[in-house]
Amino acid sequence: MLYEYYLEKLKRIAEPFKRRLYFVAILTEKLKEKNIKPIIVGGNALEFYTLGSYSTEDIDLVSAGTIEIIATLKDFGFENIGRHWYNSELDIAIEIPDEYLAGDYRRITSVEIEGLTAYIIGIEDLIIDRLNACVHWNSQQDCIWTRELILLYKDEIDWTYLIQRAKEEKTIDTLMRIRDEAD
Repeated sequence: MLYEYYLEKLKRIAEPFKRRLYFVAILTEKLKEKNIKPIIVGGNALEFYTLGSYSTEDIDLVSAGTIEIIATLKDFGFENIGRHWYNSELDIAIEIPDEYLAGDYRRITSVEIEGLTAYIIGIEDLIIDRLNACVHWNSQQDCIWTRELILLYKDEIDWTYLIQRAKEEKTIDTLMRIRDEAD
């Protein structure tokens, strides 16, 4: 009954990003009893940290317990379409690209939405994700988004951690160049 209330409330949220974020909080609440904590990564995380400057259509989640997450998505009316789980009534698509976070679980950002919580990859680990795409895939868009994230959060970033991760990923030269450009 409680989840029916949440889902009805969700349907009244017109803004797609807010609707996706609220859905992840509902999903997280439902999975809490199984000790499963889905974490938003990818484009939806970028949309959160850029305050909507970046826009995406789907939600990428990482979490152990993929089988339980999929069962819960089915309970919520989602259908498998290719690599996505989609609910046409809610207009929400979800992909679960991995079970493990490429980053530090202690750096996850928690967002409270009307008493529910959604979890998002930490800013430094999202920067590393975009920086890797910039350097290793030669994605100019990801170079731009790396710079944007650094501009937005340069005073909040744990630079010691970020620099160490960039060294591990062999992206340190590009990180330092982008940081210098952002100053």
